[in-house]
Amino acid sequence: MRTEKEKMLAGEMYNPADPVLLKDREEARRKVRIYNQTLEAEGEKRTKLLKELLGSTGKNIYITW
Repeated sequence: MRTEKEKMLAGEMYNPADPVLLKDREEARRKVRIYNQTLEAEGEKRTKLLKELLGSTGKNIYITW
């Protein structure tokens, strides 16, 4: 049987309250919070956090708002 995460990634119906998905969302929120607390001059740290969050990125990545 497929996991809820596998179903989610396949675009199928899944249970968003699955413990694995809850943990993943919590970890993503933690990394976004840390990213938001960095200074603009902390480019290497910001890039590392974004790569961890997004998994796969190009060579030069940044997010502004």
